[in-house]
Amino acid sequence: MAKKIQPSMDFNGNPIRTSAKLILNKFTPKEIDYSYQKNVSFSQFQLYSQCPHRWYTQYVERKISTPPNINMTFGTAIHHAFQHYLTVGYNQSFAAADKEDILGIFQTKFVDEYQTQYTKNGSHFSTAAEMREFYEDGAAILNWFKKRRRVYFTNKKHKLVGIEMPIQKEISKNVLFQGFIDLIIYDELMDKIIIYDIKTSTKGWNDWNKKDETKISQVLLYKQFFSELYGFPVDNIDVEFLILKRKITPNEFIEFPKRIQEFKPASGKNKLKTSRDNLNEFVKNCFDNDGKYIMKEHNKNITKLCDWCPLNNTSLCVKG
Repeated sequence: MAKKIQPSMDFNGNPIRTSAKLILNKFTPKEIDYSYQKNVSFSQFQLYSQCPHRWYTQYVERKISTPPNINMTFGTAIHHAFQHYLTVGYNQSFAAADKEDILGIFQTKFVDEYQTQYTKNGSHFSTAAEMREFYEDGAAILNWFKKRRRVYFTNKKHKLVGIEMPIQKEISKNVLFQGFIDLIIYDELMDKIIIYDIKTSTKGWNDWNKKDETKISQVLLYKQFFSELYGFPVDNIDVEFLILKRKITPNEFIEFPKRIQEFKPASGKNKLKTSRDNLNEFVKNCFDNDGKYIMKEHNKNITKLCDWCPLNNTSLCVKG
């Protein structure tokens, strides 16, 4: 059977070359009508799982917003540079990707993103010294990756399917889950899709991060929705986190400090069902049968995350 795929686009708006063997349904997300529909992102679901009260205060009452910070700015910039390098590598060649000014691309995006957030919020949220430190960390990650790219990615029998591929799924009446998958690769030999989610971290993920079911559910939900929307067998989809580490811990072998940590969570039927059930429970608790917010008081989860919460020590959250 002839197999075709609607091509995704690279950063210049050009179609990404994909394998002639791959079958995917055409999918374009619909524009959401906010007069009666609600958009639910994974970040909303994650925030609700951490603290329902903060989710309600931020998304329903709209009494607070997430303030910009240097970690988010850094994450946006290094995602852009990392994805640009892989787009050139798969669309042209990795020899061509190595010739790209990847550090310049990262620096430009880093500065532009900071300026955008500064203009939007009207105040600085970092210092020149901190910006320099984060830039040097990003440069170290990118240089390290370029030298060891073959450990992680090859264009031999592996094809780039998409960068920031859209996901949009109605999970309840007028409530749509929406997101974008960082990176998708097709393994021709194994006839498998690999979904990658790229994270940034100061020193990498510890066991606590790896056991955080809500954090892990992001790729599990993406796996299910990608299968349902694009028509690829769910059993032939693997998921993986790539954690880009800004700092190297002292106990790492000095000559080979790993700047990229790989984590492949279990994604069998039981794990997939649990992630879907948890998302459905969130929707059931927060939206009525017409997709409108349920106006009610939500529980406060008192954890160590409270120290970083914008509600902490304000009249909007009296703990206890």
